[in-house]
Amino acid sequence: MTLEKNPPDLAALQSIINRSIRTATPSVADSLAFPARQMTAPQFVEFWTSVRLVAMATVGDHGQPHIAPVHARIEGATLRLVIYDNTVRRVDLSRNPRVAFTTWDADGAAAIVYGRAREIDGSIRDARPGQSGKPRSVVEIEVTLTRIYAMRAPSRSSIS
Repeated sequence: MTLEKNPPDLAALQSIINRSIRTATPSVADSLAFPARQMTAPQFVEFWTSVRLVAMATVGDHGQPHIAPVHARIEGATLRLVIYDNTVRRVDLSRNPRVAFTTWDADGAAAIVYGRAREIDGSIRDARPGQSGKPRSVVEIEVTLTRIYAMRAPSRSSIS
């Protein structure tokens, strides 16, 4: 990933983080969005780019959840990712663009991110064959971020 191509927009990300904290429900504010562990936009970008995979959640047409690991990179105040063109996530997104992502690390840092996804027109391209050997394609997805809850790992003194 090259951040220079379309670097994270730290001011926009900080604005989303601040709005998310202000409007958090009491439960979220008490467990994720509190000052002692809240990440700043630069800390969030550093954390997000350091994790290998994130879990992406979509909702099916009858309300059933779908979740899968994906690679999602930050560009501007959006996330970009690719999914296989024949996945249930693609069908879900065509009916309901709302998505959620979460990731964490072994030290206790965590992030929950919400947004609205859209398929990038003309982005479908060939991908490597699957286990079956059949050809596959991927499509690029852009997610406009709407909420970010990002919590730093606890300090050693707070867990002793």
